[in-house]
Amino acid sequence: MKEENLKKQALQFRELAGDDLFWFTVSQNVMAIEKDRRRFEQLALEILAYFDCERCCKCCREMPIHLNDEAMERLYRIDGDALFDKIDENEVDNYLKTPCPYLEGDRCTIYDDKPMSCRMFPFVVIRPVPTLQLCPMGKNIFDEFKRLTRKYGKGKKNLRVEWEEGAPGVRLPDYSGDSEKKAVYVALPIPVLEKFLKYLRMDGKEKVK
Repeated sequence: MKEENLKKQALQFRELAGDDLFWFTVSQNVMAIEKDRRRFEQLALEILAYFDCERCCKCCREMPIHLNDEAMERLYRIDGDALFDKIDENEVDNYLKTPCPYLEGDRCTIYDDKPMSCRMFPFVVIRPVPTLQLCPMGKNIFDEFKRLTRKYGKGKKNLRVEWEEGAPGVRLPDYSGDSEKKAVYVALPIPVLEKFLKYLRMDGKEKVK
């Protein structure tokens, strides 16, 4: 649905429902989005505990790094006003310039204070679907996801995974070495990630036995 139509419907709903109900509904939607965001962050971090980053640093050099309010406050305590010189002025929200100004060689100078978007990578939210970027680590994660789905998903409804390649308007790096191509990523909704984490735990218990 086009943005103009959405605005029109929102105004019509506000006229019918009144300000109190309108803003209550908006607040409920915002709370639901925030709840999903926190759940996605939790799942991403728990899943990443099963994998090792290959430290190719492509994400640091090529990915736009988003700074939420917490990250802005934390980095401001480190950098002071100098932080604002590291923000990309071409972005609507707060993103660090690319490549990341905190990267020195292959070393992150704020590793212990890095933003949540860095801690979660290669899990990223894109318009507003949880996705897995297929960097070297992301490919390993997705290969394991497919293996465990085949192993533990037998006789059950197949998990639907949405692929998008070269999505228009998404500024992402290409990990094949061809800078003219868009990045490849796979959309993994929260219920799918919950299944994946469950499978990782099941597989881990089997290996311990």
